Amino acid sequence: MNYIIRDDKEHETTAPKVKVIAPRKKFQPSYNDRQNRKIRVGAYCRVSTDSDEQELSYETQCEYYENYIGSHENWELVAIYSDEGITGTSTNKRSDFMRMIDDARAGKLDMIITKSITRFARNTVDSLMYLRILKEYNVDVYFEVENVHSLEANEMLLTILSSVAQQSSEDKSESIKWGYQRQFEKGKVYAANMYGYKSNRGTLDIIEEEAEVVREIFSKYLSGMSESKIARYLTENKVPKKNGSTKWDSGTIGRMLQNEKYSGDALLKKTFSIDFLHKKRYKNEGQKKMYFVENSHPAIVTKEVFKAAQVERTKRNMKSNDEKEVVESHHQNRYSSKNPLSNKIICSECGALYRRTVWTKRNKEKEPVWRCSNRLKNGKAICPNSVTLKEKPLLDALTSLINGKTKSKEKTRLELAKELSEYLNPKDIVEKKQKLNCELENVNSQINELLDKGMLLVARGVQDESQIEEHLTQCYQTKQMLKKELQKLDDKYNALKQGRQEKLLKTLERNSNEHTVMTQEDLAVFIDRIVVKKDKIEIETIDDQKCEFLLNQIN
Repeated sequence: MNYIIRDDKEHETTAPKVKVIAPRKKFQPSYNDRQNRKIRVGAYCRVSTDSDEQELSYETQCEYYENYIGSHENWELVAIYSDEGITGTSTNKRSDFMRMIDDARAGKLDMIITKSITRFARNTVDSLMYLRILKEYNVDVYFEVENVHSLEANEMLLTILSSVAQQSSEDKSESIKWGYQRQFEKGKVYAANMYGYKSNRGTLDIIEEEAEVVREIFSKYLSGMSESKIARYLTENKVPKKNGSTKWDSGTIGRMLQNEKYSGDALLKKTFSIDFLHKKRYKNEGQKKMYFVENSHPAIVTKEVFKAAQVERTKRNMKSNDEKEVVESHHQNRYSSKNPLSNKIICSECGALYRRTVWTKRNKEKEPVWRCSNRLKNGKAICPNSVTLKEKPLLDALTSLINGKTKSKEKTRLELAKELSEYLNPKDIVEKKQKLNCELENVNSQINELLDKGMLLVARGVQDESQIEEHLTQCYQTKQMLKKELQKLDDKYNALKQGRQEKLLKTLERNSNEHTVMTQEDLAVFIDRIVVKKDKIEIETIDDQKCEFLLNQIN
């Protein structure tokens, strides 16, 4: 076999030659190639809640885009998408923005015009994600301020512009936070949408018409009316809220009763957010500084009325918890594991519950005491006049009081347990029964009216009574249902009463010997609440009896 041998020089590689082919025309977005129809254009506008400038107002932007798009002969306005007063840092709550994206996916749009990337989205991730989606559907986004078409721009440019927009939003957020912080430090109070007030340069002015409603709410609550009943009363009387609605709910009433601003004081920075992207607000439980401003603005109710409302709320919550505990112990035969007095002792200054804590003396000896939980949690400035109770003398006073009631020779333990259990008065059951009885009375009235009509028709010789019979059937069914509901409530009440009686009887039997020392759990069975005042404690027992001890007697 013959081989042809070539010179190696012939196979030496030569450097590649690159020939640049110059563009012959400028790239235009694909919608310009659609010669047979007009370009379908949509506009997106958004107004920040903190902008009051006329040129950025919602209405002005809409008018601008109508005129701008209408001035182009080959453009056709599809829609103006707008989200008024909604944050731009996330697209989650921007309903019209999402409608615009859906329209683009459905092939209804060729181009979207918006003022700038900050109007489109201030979050880099959101911005790029939606620009990529729109690019897939051949929809161009034109940013006026930046003078950029998304179909023409490379992704690097869009990333940089989006990042700048996000940084701008973050800087603005931090600036606003800083401003609020300085205002808090100066004791400036703002509450733009607070019922009864209007903001006025760092203070609050009373709106007298609304203030009268606030006073009525506190008055009715302290006279025994529940939050839900107050809400129903205001709704039935068509009392307008701040937003014009006349529908009130118990949650709104509860928040108003707890709002210290109605007493002329202000606790600032009750909530906080993590950063400018996460708009969820968290309750400030000591993670951030708070500011308590006393007498910061005119009060609608007195401090005494406000404190009384807090004490009453605590008392009602305690009773509700006691009823739940009785049901649980009745069915499960067990007690709550927390300190039995922990939901019984109330601060008269702020309405908060007292909490057990332990002091260490100079000689290293431990001493249990009870202190206002609000003061422990938020500092002396929040509740400056609350009193510390030493546990041992407190228990001695309670034991002395309860022994006087339970060690009587006049009644048997069973008789005493039955008598004390009669004072159980679960308000939620009573209110529900009253409501059901009222409905039952209305149904009975309807039945009587229908029967009268039926008798009248018979007297006139009218044979067709089908409609009356149908209505009567419905009324009787409703009546039967209401009776069943009432029976359920009676059963629940009797279970609570029986559970309380059994608990009392067991406690009395354990402490039948006059030398027996009662435990905290035993004492708590007979105590309804203990209100701690500046110079005394006021003890209310389950049979609605009150007894006072001066603090210098027990402390």
